Amino acid sequence: LDAVEWGIADIKADRVWEQYGVRGAGIIVANIDSGVQFSHPALVEQYRGNLDGASFDHDYNWFDAAGRCAGAPCDGNGHGTHTMGTMAGDGGAGNRIGVAPEVEWIAANGCCPTDAALIASGQWLLEPTDLEGRNPDASKRPHVINNSWGSEIPSNEPFMEDVVRACEASGIF
Repeated sequence: LDAVEWGIADIKADRVWEQYGVRGAGIIVANIDSGVQFSHPALVEQYRGNLDGASFDHDYNWFDAAGRCAGAPCDGNGHGTHTMGTMAGDGGAGNRIGVAPEVEWIAANGCCPTDAALIASGQWLLEPTDLEGRNPDASKRPHVINNSWGSEIPSNEPFMEDVVRACEASGIF
């Protein structure tokens, strides 16, 4: 099982690792999705809120836009955990399952109760706060945001344009 997953090899991420010696160290990624199971074995080490493997600080690392998780990252359907795994997963023992297994990650579960939850998630990622929604700190924003945007109440309005422009202006990819 000491292998690189086929999708990682298919996009040649493993070649980048070998040729340039980079696997994402020093980069913070985020997703706006259904949430993330922060304790998942392939993701727990990369979670920015992981203090020492036994204790966690979710301030500035988790935003519960959907109001479904009690103070810690959770994932009601697994999709957000899956997409975070694609970005940051590390299966251990050389079994690389994520494109950048040395990044740190943060997340928001804004997908998909409402458009407002998506917007709130994007705004939070621009200036993360503590779990109480206080003490915003733009220095804690991610370098990259990956999204699975959608809504149970779809809209044809360009509702995320302002958030996307703000992310671009702040240097978030």
